[in-house]
Amino acid sequence: MKIKLIALSLCLFTGVNLVKAQEASKNFTPSENKHEFRLSVSDGLTQSTVDVLGIGLADAITGTKRSDERASMVYGLGYRYALNRFKLGADLGFSQTSSKLMLAGETAPSIKEKELNFLVLPTAEFTYFRRGLVELYGSAAAGISLKRHSETGLTDAGKKAAQKTDLNTAFAYQVNPIALRVGNDRIGGFVEAGLGHKGFLTAGVSVKF
Repeated sequence: MKIKLIALSLCLFTGVNLVKAQEASKNFTPSENKHEFRLSVSDGLTQSTVDVLGIGLADAITGTKRSDERASMVYGLGYRYALNRFKLGADLGFSQTSSKLMLAGETAPSIKEKELNFLVLPTAEFTYFRRGLVELYGSAAAGISLKRHSETGLTDAGKKAAQKTDLNTAFAYQVNPIALRVGNDRIGGFVEAGLGHKGFLTAGVSVKF
């Protein structure tokens, strides 16, 4: 419920900034370069938190225990096409988590789990302010998350209990009402703050042409 309230607040914040931006058109200098590619890395904290909560509930029911839990950051590749203040494009993201599972009654890890997460997010952006080397913008994205879950048995009991590799899809989103790019009309660095499947904070580099 809290995450939904935060997401709603971010959307409202974005709406207010859109209105202010339209009133301050004199602070916008359009770019001659329409195409932009981005490489980024995100903290991925929201996704890993959701996974941990779900896993914790399942473990409490089955009596299993996990150890050596590891989660990577979300690595991304994005593209934008500029239409004056608006930009349209998509972001691709990749992350992975792994852990060892000890079954009830066992004294050592029985199964090694690994999950690969792929994000496909069509994205829209709106530039609030652009002048000189500074660009302020906000973005919203909605798409799908593809998860590939695999298990490897480490003991005889684990080999019998290990599930087959499966692939699941789910709705995914990312809202970043606060974003800053610093650089020239060719190359620059950016930082985005928001909420969604990529996490709370994203940083990277972009190239325009």
